[in-house]
Amino acid sequence: MKKRHRFYFTTMIFFIFLPIQSCITFTNKETVIERSEKDQPEWIQDNWQQNLEKDSVYLIFKKTDIYNLNLGLKQAQSAAILQTSHLIMNKIQKTLLTKLPASSNNSNKKRDSILYELSQVVTSNRLAVVSQPALPKDVYWEYRQRDTDNGPERFYIVWVLLSVPKIDYESALRTTARSLTKSEHSDIVDLGQNILQQMNPH
Repeated sequence: MKKRHRFYFTTMIFFIFLPIQSCITFTNKETVIERSEKDQPEWIQDNWQQNLEKDSVYLIFKKTDIYNLNLGLKQAQSAAILQTSHLIMNKIQKTLLTKLPASSNNSNKKRDSILYELSQVVTSNRLAVVSQPALPKDVYWEYRQRDTDNGPERFYIVWVLLSVPKIDYESALRTTARSLTKSEHSDIVDLGQNILQQMNPH
C-alpha cells in the first residue's frame, strides 16, 4: 500500500513540473513568420566567407526589435552608415583573434590578459578611424514572433550589408597593428609585426 501511495505521489509531482519546464523551453523560441527573401542570404551567416573584391571590404550591421518596417529599414541603414568606424574595428578585432599565435592558449590567465589588451587597443583606435561613408549593398529582414510573459510579441530584424573602401580598412588595420607592436606581451608584438609584414611584403 505504501509503495502504491509513493507511486501516485511521484506521478503527481512529475505532472506538476512537466508543464513548467515546457514553458521555460518555449519562452526562448522565436518563429520566423515572413522574410524579405525566400532563403536567408549567405552574407548574414556567422561562417560566411567573404568573396573579397579588389577595392572593397564588406561589413554587416544588425538591428533588432523593430516594430515599424518602413521606418526600421531607414533607421537601420542610417545607423549602419553612422557606425562605419565601429564596424570596421569589430571586423579587425575578429581578424586579430583568428591570427593569435597558438602559444597564447597555454594558460587561461595569459589568454584573458591578451584578449583584454586587444580589446583595449581596438577601442582606442576606433576614434582614429578615417573612412569614407559606407555604401549599403544589400538589405535583408525577417518578421519574427517570440513568446513573452505578456503573450506573443512580433518584431522585425534587419541586416544591412555595407561596402567600404578596402584602403580605409587596411589603413585602420595597419594603425592597429602598429599599436600592437608597442605591447609588453611578446605574443601581441608578434601578432602586430606579422600583420605589418603581410601587408607590406617587400
